[in-house]
Amino acid sequence: MFGRKREASFSLFALLITITLFFAARAYLKEFFPFTDKIESFATLSTLIVISALVYREQIANKEFTALLVLALASLSATLIFEDKLHYPTAYLRTIWYPLHVPLSFAAYALWFLAGIDAIYSTKQLKSTDPAVAERALITQLNRNGFIFFSFAMLFGGIWGYLAWGAYFMWDSKLLWSIILWLYYGNLLHIDALPRFRHWKVPLYALGMVLILITFIGTGFFTRSIHKF
Repeated sequence: MFGRKREASFSLFALLITITLFFAARAYLKEFFPFTDKIESFATLSTLIVISALVYREQIANKEFTALLVLALASLSATLIFEDKLHYPTAYLRTIWYPLHVPLSFAAYALWFLAGIDAIYSTKQLKSTDPAVAERALITQLNRNGFIFFSFAMLFGGIWGYLAWGAYFMWDSKLLWSIILWLYYGNLLHIDALPRFRHWKVPLYALGMVLILITFIGTGFFTRSIHKF
């Protein structure tokens, strides 16, 4: 299916339907939004990558589209390494702010992943002397949309944190890396207006994907964060 947009589109729709049924079953069993454990977190990220791929499929190349398919399947396959023990959410999770915070964060991750993939596949185009090509407006558009989602996610997360721990902010690794990520992509929004730094656009967006993995996986598995999975 590599490079074949039609077959990849069909696969993504099938994957999206399957994950939707999965979430529906988990929500029924938990009697709450299914975003509260490791398996559901990776499945949520996979779902939002799928949705992003389908929304932007006419604006990206076949190879980029297929790369998103692989990324979505990789995220979903990660759920297989965890032992699935279904637990009812604890009291501090049972607030509307938590299920608003998590999907919006992952929606930002998905859009920023797409921006990074688009930047990498646009390397040859970015060498063009045409300023319009060099700016690659889609990358900035994806970043802007992701930045909006992430800003709301941080706002809702702060409210949830206050209800759960009595503070809008704490010196926690997950929170610190989230702020770093927010500032990083916020600064990248201005790179098109800075000709001196425009040639750094591709490597900076590629680096952004590494920062996402650190924020999402690194702090969740390798630190003592209160956001530990």
